Amino acid sequence: MMRALLWRNISVHIIASLPLALTAYEYFTNTLPIVVDRHLVIRFGAVGLAFLVASFSITPIGILSGKPNLVPIRRPLGVYGFCYITLHLLAYLWLSNGFDWPLIARDIGERRAMSIGLLAFALLIPLALTSTNGWQKRLGRRWKVLHRLVYFAVPLSILHYFWLERDIKDWVFVYATLVILLFTIRLPAIRQSLRAHVNVRK
Repeated sequence: MMRALLWRNISVHIIASLPLALTAYEYFTNTLPIVVDRHLVIRFGAVGLAFLVASFSITPIGILSGKPNLVPIRRPLGVYGFCYITLHLLAYLWLSNGFDWPLIARDIGERRAMSIGLLAFALLIPLALTSTNGWQKRLGRRWKVLHRLVYFAVPLSILHYFWLERDIKDWVFVYATLVILLFTIRLPAIRQSLRAHVNVRK
C-alpha cells in the first residue's frame, strides 16, 4: 500500500516536470517557435488547467470507484496546477508585455478573458497557500470551507479559456463537459446514490 502510494506520488512529480523539461529542451536546442511568448503562455496555461481539473476529479473518481486511495495525490495535482498557472501569468506579464503595466491594465480592461482569468487566479492563491497539513490543522473546519473556492476557480478558468480569441475551441468544450459531470457527481443526492450502488456491487 505504502509502496503504491509512493509510486503514485513519484509519477505525479515526473509528469508535472515534463512540460518544463520540454521547454528547457526546446530552449537549449533552439527549437522554440518564433513567437515564444504566445507559445509559452498557451503551454503553461493549458498544463495548469489540466492539472487543476485533474485535482478536481479525484473526489468524484473516489465516489465512482468506492476507493478513496487517490486522495493523497489531489493536493500535489492542485499545487502543480497553481504553479503552472502562475507561470502562465508570468509569461503573459513578462514575455508578452514586458511588465508594461499601463498596457497590461488596458488589455485587462478591454478583454473580458483577462479579468476572468485574474479572478480565477486570485481565488487559487489562498488555496495554494493553505494547502499544507499545518494550515489544515490551524483552520480546522474553516479549511474545507475555504477550499470550496475551487468550485468557482475551476469554472472561471474554463470560461477564461473559452473567451480567449481562438478559432479552435474543441478542448474548451471537453473540459466544460467534464467539469459539469464532476460537479454533478458531487451533488449530495447523486453522491449518495452512487455510493449506495458501489456498496451493493461490493
